Amino acid sequence: MCGLDYDTVSPQDAIAAVRSFPRRYRALLATPGALDGPDAVFRRRPDPSTWSALEYTAHVADRLDHLGPAIRRITYENHPTIDVFDGDDRAARHDYNALDRTEVMGWLDLASDELASVLAEVPADDWTRTGVVAGVERDALTMARDGVHEGSHHLRDVQRVLAAVRGRP
Repeated sequence: MCGLDYDTVSPQDAIAAVRSFPRRYRALLATPGALDGPDAVFRRRPDPSTWSALEYTAHVADRLDHLGPAIRRITYENHPTIDVFDGDDRAARHDYNALDRTEVMGWLDLASDELASVLAEVPADDWTRTGVVAGVERDALTMARDGVHEGSHHLRDVQRVLAAVRGRP
């Protein structure tokens, strides 16, 4: 649970949250906190089934990068079908853990800025416009809230993973 009260997130809240993600993730990824190399701690998985802090951060950048065009399509097209975001497939294709930390943060900067700009351009009456994602009708506001949830939830994952690989509960 990430503590996000999903249904209370307004469009303005979503814009503010998305704009805050690069700063918040950067604060966690700014110092290595380990003596075995500047990036080693960020690439370390606490167990084989849990992503590293860098992988979670790249996943958020990738997800936000996907949401901007999806929301734009929903607000400009009549009931579009949006490509499904398959996080595991994309993680494998992009090899998140092999990416440079600076590159990942740049990606998060760009994706957050683009998504926030898309959200800021949505006319008030268009938040209820819908598209179809994986056979389910989704409106623009729900998609914006998904972005806030992704960033917020995985920020907690990054904190948890870094604590585990640094040996702190």
